[in-house]
Amino acid sequence: MKELDYSSWGLDTLLVHGNKLNSVSTSSGKPTVDPISTSTTYLHSNLETLDQAFSGISPSGEPAYVYARQGNPNAQALEKVLAHAEKGAGAVVFSSGMAAIHAAFLASGITPGSKILAAQDLYGPTIGMLRTIFVPIGVEVVLHDLCSADMNEIVKAEQPDVIYLETLSNPLTRVIDLDAISTIAKEVGAVSIVDSTFTTPYLVKPIEHGFDIVIHSATKYLGGHGDSTAGAVISTSNNVAEQLHGYATMLGAMLSPFDSYLITRGLKTLALRMERQCNNALEISQFLQKNKAVEHVHYPGLSSHPQHDLASRLLMNHRYGGLLAFELKEQNREAAFRFMDKLQLCLPATTLGDVYSEVSYPPISSHRNLTMSERNKIGITDGCIRLSVGIENVNDIIQDLDQALPG
Repeated sequence: MKELDYSSWGLDTLLVHGNKLNSVSTSSGKPTVDPISTSTTYLHSNLETLDQAFSGISPSGEPAYVYARQGNPNAQALEKVLAHAEKGAGAVVFSSGMAAIHAAFLASGITPGSKILAAQDLYGPTIGMLRTIFVPIGVEVVLHDLCSADMNEIVKAEQPDVIYLETLSNPLTRVIDLDAISTIAKEVGAVSIVDSTFTTPYLVKPIEHGFDIVIHSATKYLGGHGDSTAGAVISTSNNVAEQLHGYATMLGAMLSPFDSYLITRGLKTLALRMERQCNNALEISQFLQKNKAVEHVHYPGLSSHPQHDLASRLLMNHRYGGLLAFELKEQNREAAFRFMDKLQLCLPATTLGDVYSEVSYPPISSHRNLTMSERNKIGITDGCIRLSVGIENVNDIIQDLDQALPG
């Protein structure tokens, strides 16, 4: 097959034809869909080629495999697509988003005595990981509002070794200025890491904004169908990518061939799904904003959102994501439960980014392990509902929300 020139391809084309980036050839014909390589081990013609295969490269220059924990063809195909989609030097896929976050922190070079400056409104389990895994080994973890106007002063005062944040906060969709963060990170010599799960490369490519490492819970929008669990880390450095691969191997956090195949398949429709989900989310947020049972709506596509102008500059395709949150006028657990129990179409699920519309109650799900005072500090009230908008007909979603909200 002739060599591809994909440098001019748009993201949507790249994701559809991403498997063509794999250089593996066969004289019997190359399938349009890569086969799933379920083997745990790989045989070679002799011990000399087996010995060379441990380096990951065959004598012909093609990828070589030895044992599934060290990598498989399906995972490598997915990694190539993600690296190109995010404009990174290399990507490594993991068995979950949390495994990817863990490996990214390790690859950032933190040691006892290092300091991590993190956004205060991170995903709850990420804060839990920092506190239970890294603090006990002597890593200092400081949480701050990185959306604040005095963000530069905060970073200069803290002098962190690593800065960690999310493109959109969970669940209140606060937007962080990626360009400003990456600039100040370089100034103080910090490694910049961003979880870009909510935005995906369809909306923003953080590496283009100066970030060192990008993380995805591929379980969410990248896979998109609620049938696979995966994580990914994309780096601007080949050396860091090699370290990440080493951690995946040593920690047994590799992604299985079947899950790699499912995420790769999901990527083919990512642009279409994101377009529909973003459009639906904007229309739904406008509906909720007018509903008498709703106190406030958090969605960066609304002009009332505090970072609407920033989101308009930062996010591509004139869209603002498929996730939103809203607060009921009745600010209590009982009212939230009554609303969610009445839903018929929207699923009460503790995940997001699927083709289905999914609602969750952060105080018992994503931020369950935070105290009430910690939740209140970052604005998560007892009436807060998170809605991950799906690809259903928007009128059906609105009708379901309307019948479940108090009249």
